[in-house]
Amino acid sequence: MIKQGQVIKIISGFFDVVSKNKIYRLRASGTLRDNNLIPIVGDYVEFKNDLLLTKVKERKNFLIRPKVANIDLVAIIVSLSEPKFSSLLLDRFLAIIESQNISTLIIFTKSDLGNNKPYYDYLSQNFNCLLINNKDKDFDWNKIKDNFKNKLTVFTGQTGVGKTSTLNNLLNKNEKTNEISKSLGRGKHTTRVIEIFFDQDIRIIDTPGFSSLEINLSKLELAHSFFDFKEWSKKCKFSTCIHYKEIDCEVKRNYQNNILLKSRYENYIKMLLEAKD
Repeated sequence: MIKQGQVIKIISGFFDVVSKNKIYRLRASGTLRDNNLIPIVGDYVEFKNDLLLTKVKERKNFLIRPKVANIDLVAIIVSLSEPKFSSLLLDRFLAIIESQNISTLIIFTKSDLGNNKPYYDYLSQNFNCLLINNKDKDFDWNKIKDNFKNKLTVFTGQTGVGKTSTLNNLLNKNEKTNEISKSLGRGKHTTRVIEIFFDQDIRIIDTPGFSSLEINLSKLELAHSFFDFKEWSKKCKFSTCIHYKEIDCEVKRNYQNNILLKSRYENYIKMLLEAKD
C-alpha cells in the first residue's frame, strides 16, 4: 500500500516521515538513489510497506542552506547583542530568501541587552518584525503564535542568536542550547540535525547556525531580490538598472532622500561588488 507524508528529519541515511500523525523511519529506494533524487527535510514523499521511500513530489521551493523544501516562511533570528548585530549579515539572509520569493519574518532577540534601534529601522522599511526577550518569563508567547500557524517555518540565523531558545519558548520544548563564547563573541553550534518540530498547527524547522554567508546571485538577480527595490525600480530609467552607477535611478533617489535605510543600500553595494556579472 502506497502512503504519503512529509520528511521531518534525516539522520544516518534514514528518513523520518510523518503521515497521519504517525512517524515512519524509512530508507530511500535504489531508484531514487540511482537518479540522485535524495529527499530533504520538508519534502512531500510517497512510501510503501512502511519501509521504503519511493517518490519525492515536486517542490514548490527549496533552499540550499539550510537544505529544506516547501517553505512558507523563513524567520531570520538576529541578536541585538551577544553576538553583535550585523545589518550586513541580515541583509545577506534577506537577499537569498527574497530571491526565492519566500516570505520573511525578522525576529530580534535579546532586547534586554542592546539598543533596539535595528528593530525600528527594519520596521520602518515595512519588514515583518518581532522584538523578543527569551529570558522574560512574563512574555506572552501566545500573542505571536499567529505568525506561524498553518505554515512550515524555517528558523535560521547566525550562531548564538537564540534560535533554539525561541523555538523552546514558542513550542514549549526543551531542546539543548549553549551560551555565547565570551572570548569569540559568538555562539557554539548547538543544533546538529535539521528537523521539523510540531505543535498543533505550527511546524518549525530549527537549523544549525553559522557566522558567514555566501550569495550565489548575479548582479541583476541581486538587484531583483531586494523586495523594497522592486516597486521603486519600475521608475528607474533602465529596466536592467542595478542601482549603482546608472543615471535616473529611483532606488538611489530614495537612498539620497533618506527614504531607503542607508545601511541597507550600503550593504547592497557591498554585495553587488562581490556578485558575479
